[in-house]
Amino acid sequence: MRLEPMSSWRLRPGRVWRLEVAGATRRAAAAAPVSPGGPSFLQADHLAAYARLRADGGTHRAWTGGACRLAGPVDTDALARAVAGFLAQHEGQRTTFDLRPGDAPVRRLVPDDLVRRPGALTLEPVTVPPDLARADADPAAFTAWVHETTTAHFSEVCTPDDWPGLGMVVVEQPAGADVFWGCDHAFTDAWSQLLLAGELGARYAAERGDSAAVADVDLPGPTEAGGFVAYAADERARAAAYGPDAPEVAVWREALTTAGGMPSFPLPLGLDPGESAPVELVGRELVRGADRLAALDAGARELGARVPSALVGACAAAELRLAGRERYVGLTVLGTRDGGPHSRAQGWFCNFAPLRLDLGAATTYRTLFPAAEATFRRAREVARMPVHVALGALVADGTLDPATLGSPQLMSYLDLRWLPAAGAAAGAAAAAAHRSGFHFTGMGRTRNASMWFNRDHERLYVFAQVPATTEARASIERYLDALTAVLDDVLAGRGADEPLGVTA
Repeated sequence: MRLEPMSSWRLRPGRVWRLEVAGATRRAAAAAPVSPGGPSFLQADHLAAYARLRADGGTHRAWTGGACRLAGPVDTDALARAVAGFLAQHEGQRTTFDLRPGDAPVRRLVPDDLVRRPGALTLEPVTVPPDLARADADPAAFTAWVHETTTAHFSEVCTPDDWPGLGMVVVEQPAGADVFWGCDHAFTDAWSQLLLAGELGARYAAERGDSAAVADVDLPGPTEAGGFVAYAADERARAAAYGPDAPEVAVWREALTTAGGMPSFPLPLGLDPGESAPVELVGRELVRGADRLAALDAGARELGARVPSALVGACAAAELRLAGRERYVGLTVLGTRDGGPHSRAQGWFCNFAPLRLDLGAATTYRTLFPAAEATFRRAREVARMPVHVALGALVADGTLDPATLGSPQLMSYLDLRWLPAAGAAAGAAAAAAHRSGFHFTGMGRTRNASMWFNRDHERLYVFAQVPATTEARASIERYLDALTAVLDDVLAGRGADEPLGVTA
């Protein structure tokens, strides 16, 4: 499982199928019972942004997705049943919102038995252009057509106000099926998408009667897939326990005061102030091979850090060397699944916390890395408080301009070795779907260069979401060069006591 753009998935010509919902099922879903309580904070922000976009006639790109390969002859009925079982278990995927101007969002929850009814979900054939439907059609042209039509389909159906807020496109290949799945961001996050391939692979194998390919660990148990409605209620209850004078708010205030507002990328991105541009993904493999990853673990420990905090330290060192920033401030995305029974649930289980390092005090790797470990540990403590408490307090007291809240500079670290389908106990179907799969995002707009670090058994890599400008591409390559140089030093055990220095 990896993070890549959808365009990297290559296809051979084949039949194309699309997930459809029966008309009667759609009508019943539209009349689903109202679920009391508000959306989560992130959902509320997303719903407001979607409503503005819809009013302005914009194209919806705030969805995420994944792709994987399912082995064997395609059985569309079994795959539809597998999807139905997946939706039935995961409450977050059976949610939709009524959005009316001037009113708070109203959540509706589609009953699980509705999606399990025979014929509720089906896979229907999609008409492929004649020149691409032939067996000898150009694979590149066929691939481009699938990507283009799938992106357009997801932008149409992956919305938060019309169930289902998801879509699936299947390309039938000689030896199996290439599956593309998309979901509105209100109902999913990256970890959910990474979990999906293994679970869908196991469910599909089970529906086809291949019980030998399915292990007990492949599907989430009742204590692992808790409902998102309860999670949202708990989040709001936790937020109410914090006031503007909470120590966690003070940590946010110190970080954003240091940064002069929300953190920003330190190098030019080719944009005018306040301008944004379409997203482009720039990737870099940082470390390859289990032995080198183990050496990175050992080198980071020798300097007083773990790999996640070593990356924070490497970012801080890169910013000092390239831009002379002696005070590093970043925002990290942290999962909140360990705060309740949601380890394998589908939903948006995230929070944000600030990272602040004073490089005037941490002048070498040996002093920088323990400081990075401490700030990363502090970020996890601060993240117990929903970020909206801090942002509300800082906007109210004038510390933060609300106009700066969009498209912040973010960093995330995911260790994909923790995914159940990546473990030794996973069944063959889940493991195969997981190994083949990747996660992608809708390509919206940005005015920053957020970075998503991922680690699996064989490599550590990063993808940066940058504005699609020549200057941004050049800047992120310089930044990643500097970041890689720090990690190479850690791997080689050199430079621990040398001044960090400014090299640009």
